[in-house]
Amino acid sequence: MNFVTTSPSPAKIGPNLFDVLKELLLIKPVFLLGIILVTVTILLLFHRNKSKCTRTLVFSVLMYYYLCFMFVNIVGIPSLHEYTRLAQLGESIFHPNINLIPFNDGFSFSFLLNILLFIPLGFLCPLISKTFLNKKNICLIGFGLSFFIEIAQLFTLHRATDINDLFANVFGTIIGYFFLQLTTKLPIIKSLCSNSPTEKCTTYLPAIIITISFVLSFLA
Repeated sequence: MNFVTTSPSPAKIGPNLFDVLKELLLIKPVFLLGIILVTVTILLLFHRNKSKCTRTLVFSVLMYYYLCFMFVNIVGIPSLHEYTRLAQLGESIFHPNINLIPFNDGFSFSFLLNILLFIPLGFLCPLISKTFLNKKNICLIGFGLSFFIEIAQLFTLHRATDINDLFANVFGTIIGYFFLQLTTKLPIIKSLCSNSPTEKCTTYLPAIIITISFVLSFLA
């Protein structure tokens, strides 16, 4: 059988590449909505303390973008689009693929990647709220987010719920926390940590950002 092949024109390559970059970099209205929601939340929390508003907003938006990128492009949480497609096919949304045996395959490359994946969480949370300068609290948010992701992956087609991922993610969060502590010797980092918001309202700010990121990633 003979196939007719044609070389794609530059005009066609450009838009396709642009679309790929848009998908990868999360340049969509739904994610821009998240930035607006995070900004409004920060403005409401800091309406009496404008001095810390800007720096907290910057770190909060960084955390939001990091989480959305992780949810959509790396860990693969459930999505409305996927559920719609499964419903049209008459398929179940529950696909459990569970491993509860720690280190049954040793220390794999994926274990290392899961550690690296959560380092930004341990670094950013204390910069957003002094609540997470506490070791117990930083471990709790790392465990909570990782556990939530593992449960969510029970409702995806091609992901596994793995206890090793949980260990790796918590370890990564702790590494990020201690990396921040080490860098506090640098004047700029020391200043950022000493000026971390102390308001009680910021205690739940990282959790709010996680919630916004997850919901909009699900809808994307």
